[in-house]
Amino acid sequence: MQLLRSLQTWLGDSAAELEAAIRLHESGDLAGAEQRYRTILRSDARDADATHLLGLIAHQRGEHAQAVAQINAAIALKGDKAIYHFNLGNALAALDRPQEAAESFRAALKLDPAHIAARSNLAHALTQAGRHAEAAAELRRLLELQPTAAVRNALASALIRCADADPAAAERYDEAAALLREAWQEADDPDEARLALAYCLQQRKHWTEAAGHYEAVLALKPAIPGAHNNLANCYNQLGRMAEAILHYRETYRLAPDFPAALASVLACLNYDPECTPEQSAAEHRRWAERVAAVHYPRPMRFERNRAPQRPLRVGYVSPDLRRHPVSAIFEPILAAHERSRIESSCYYNFAGEDVVTLRLKSLAGRWRNIVSMDDDALCAQIRADGIDILVDLAGHTTHNRLLAFARKPAPIQVSWLGYFNTTGLATMDYFLSDPWSSPAGQERYYVERLLRLPHTRFCYLPPEYMPAVGPLPAHRLGQVTFGCLNNLAKLNDKVLALWSEVLRAVPHSRLLVQAAALDDAPNRARFGELCARHGIAPSRLELRGFVPVDQAPASYAEIDIALDPFPFCGGMTSLEALWLGVPVITLAGETVASRQSASMLMNLGLPELIAQDGAEYVSAAAQLALDLPRLAGLRAELRQRYAASPLMDYPGFARALEAAYRNMWLDWIAQDAAP
Repeated sequence: MQLLRSLQTWLGDSAAELEAAIRLHESGDLAGAEQRYRTILRSDARDADATHLLGLIAHQRGEHAQAVAQINAAIALKGDKAIYHFNLGNALAALDRPQEAAESFRAALKLDPAHIAARSNLAHALTQAGRHAEAAAELRRLLELQPTAAVRNALASALIRCADADPAAAERYDEAAALLREAWQEADDPDEARLALAYCLQQRKHWTEAAGHYEAVLALKPAIPGAHNNLANCYNQLGRMAEAILHYRETYRLAPDFPAALASVLACLNYDPECTPEQSAAEHRRWAERVAAVHYPRPMRFERNRAPQRPLRVGYVSPDLRRHPVSAIFEPILAAHERSRIESSCYYNFAGEDVVTLRLKSLAGRWRNIVSMDDDALCAQIRADGIDILVDLAGHTTHNRLLAFARKPAPIQVSWLGYFNTTGLATMDYFLSDPWSSPAGQERYYVERLLRLPHTRFCYLPPEYMPAVGPLPAHRLGQVTFGCLNNLAKLNDKVLALWSEVLRAVPHSRLLVQAAALDDAPNRARFGELCARHGIAPSRLELRGFVPVDQAPASYAEIDIALDPFPFCGGMTSLEALWLGVPVITLAGETVASRQSASMLMNLGLPELIAQDGAEYVSAAAQLALDLPRLAGLRAELRQRYAASPLMDYPGFARALEAAYRNMWLDWIAQDAAP
């Protein structure tokens, strides 16, 4: 312990008894030292040093409350000793009172600014108190005094916590990454520090570099579920879906108490061209059996007014009631609901709000932010609100509440809009679709009852930032530009091979691809090489990275024809392209995810742009590209087609949806009354 040497700076001319007591204390003879300190205090009850050291002994014995009282008594006698405040802070920290501990360490530093241990402990106390920015500030000062790997790693951890807590402080990830690059190999646990570095890089969208660090750690320690999950997230963002699925599966194998990993597998399967609809449906059912079935309720009776024509209480559950594709589809329908028929409630599962959220709040009959509610509390709230029909707008996407739906808090439950596949839940009663998205026979892929609305499963409300339709780019450039603004994960080998055929069929044409994943420089190079392997020459390819949501549609001013990917085709990208006068060539498959654009085109009266196989896809694209007058005419008239179509008939859609809800209600009344 070396108490004597460490205390000589403040002992001065202490009595020989105190010096002897300290020697016993240093040797580990706490009982002997305590006896000497008490002897001193019997002679002089106001001896602050002996009082303090008795408190230190109590702390060393684990009697932290007694230590606090004793050291506070010493400070009352002599408050100008940094060591007193330092040891008081340690005792308070041991009592899990980090706020008070931090104040004691600050007091010690005010008296002795060079007290390294006090600054280190202050940073730790601030961290425990959740005051991460202050902790980081103290660690920066400590790093100047003690530039070690341990301090650099501690500062990096504090910065990560700052950034995690405040989205506006994301640059802290960069600072943390710079520190960890210097220090991770010298950390007490290099693998843990390297995982922290990978996390920082991942948060700043350096996905390839982050993936490299995760891969390196997992090569040595393959049983870290969190590392597998984060690596899968990186691959997901990079558009490398087969690898993402592999690591999500491994995450769940290692951590079966983390079902979100298995849900991520389901979402990724929609992108996998090798996954058949039958396989996907089976995977969704297995998820329900493994994860959701334990929450299925016993048969229950819902106490409801069963009047057939009374107003229905409809609840919508979503994390996307903000600037998001789901809201661009949902908002006009919420606004068009006839309040004498539908009493709407919105259950919003996201912390942030924006101008779209505020608009939706004004349209909803009732609004509840549920992000802090667990599933049981949410179900209790839905039951208390007397919801008749509960509608999920998320499916197996981020921040969903499907495990609340598994508990069946409402008599009728419906999946609509935010997902393109069965939920797998036996407690989900209906899936809302339309004749074009769900042709006959698709029922076998759904646990839910497939209910087709008359024309379309969605409408479209163009956001205020959408530009006007511009002139045909081919007239200005002298060549046709094909384009795609979809998620890079949708652009698989089969898609690129077919697009290569389209470019061969249209000499001098070019391809523009815009996706956030192309901001990652190594991934951009990887994707460019993949295109080249499929025969798309670099001279005919333009790759663009992230563009803010309100600026992205401007790219359609440079695109003559949009090429739809498959098997997961465009959704909002197709709606936007068509609104901006850009026709979409699509390959219709068997699933809703592969038929969204086909449904739009049927509602716009453009069935000739829907291909049933690869040859038809190439032919449709080539014929349109080689007929510039027709292409220019389409560009000029597409908005008029929209206005006359079911895609913008908000009242008509709302009445059809309300009729569907009413029929669900009548069926439920009949079934509930059956013996």
